Amino acid sequence: MYSTKLSVSVHILSVIALKGTEPVTSEYIASSINTNPALVRRLMSRLKKAKLIEVSTKLGATGLGRKEAEITLLDIFRAVEDNTYLFNIHGNTNHQCPVGAKIESAMKGLYNNIQTATEEKLAAITLAEITKEFT
Repeated sequence: MYSTKLSVSVHILSVIALKGTEPVTSEYIASSINTNPALVRRLMSRLKKAKLIEVSTKLGATGLGRKEAEITLLDIFRAVEDNTYLFNIHGNTNHQCPVGAKIESAMKGLYNNIQTATEEKLAAITLAEITKEFT
């Protein structure tokens, strides 16, 4: 299973979006997610660095950095994930074996195609499309 950082970050951004200009604390968001505020703060820090949210000391998040329709799932994914590659190829295979000798070349193109298709799908979905489900 891949990380839940994307879904938790979408949750964070959705709460901020629905609150509008009202400041939102990490504690408030954490209560919605049912998690620790420290986790929320770590993700909010990454979202701030990516300019997806605006934050004020002691107030919390004060709004989105861009309009909801301008924030894509790909933007969020890239902001919060350390490794944005979905699949990696194992190394150090036995090149004396016909499979070990060619597994990397056999899988590399497939993985690149999957990566590209996934990123295109993520880029096509905006935060606005998600938050309309909550109003």
